[in-house]
Amino acid sequence: MPNAGDADERRYGVRRQRRSTIVIAIVLLALGGAFYYASTYFRDTTPQPGPCTTVPPVDPLRPADVSLNVYNSTNRSGLAAAVAKGARTRGFTVKAIGNDPKDAGVKQVAQIRFGPEGAASARLLKAHVPQAVYVNDKRKGDTVDLVVGQAWKSFGKVPVVATPTQTLRQCPTITVEG
Repeated sequence: MPNAGDADERRYGVRRQRRSTIVIAIVLLALGGAFYYASTYFRDTTPQPGPCTTVPPVDPLRPADVSLNVYNSTNRSGLAAAVAKGARTRGFTVKAIGNDPKDAGVKQVAQIRFGPEGAASARLLKAHVPQAVYVNDKRKGDTVDLVVGQAWKSFGKVPVVATPTQTLRQCPTITVEG
């Protein structure tokens, strides 16, 4: 017959074993948490790249990029040379100076003659001579003619150049060979 003391002793042993198991589990969880916390100091903490764009940044056209011929369409001598000097002061590259080869007799302030390749250059020149009139003469190349007319007084105000800001970084390019 089992003793009442043996049953109490067995119950006490089971409780003690259960308590030991719980204490070991808590200690192991605490050690795991401590190791996890310590490992965060050794991880790579460089920020992950965010969104990007595939559109290449566009540099704005500058006056130095524009090849310009300055022609006088009036009977005022030396006007083309004076205008060319002002154009150089603004940074334009002046290639030729002279009388209007088409002898058009321009009545307006000026004409800006250009071809399809010189459209961007013509727009930039128009920002400096706002009263000028566009004449697309379908020429080859990007050279632009500034033909000074009867109403010419001077260049307009120097336009404010808007600097493009790109808020997204350039995406890395990946070349796939197939």
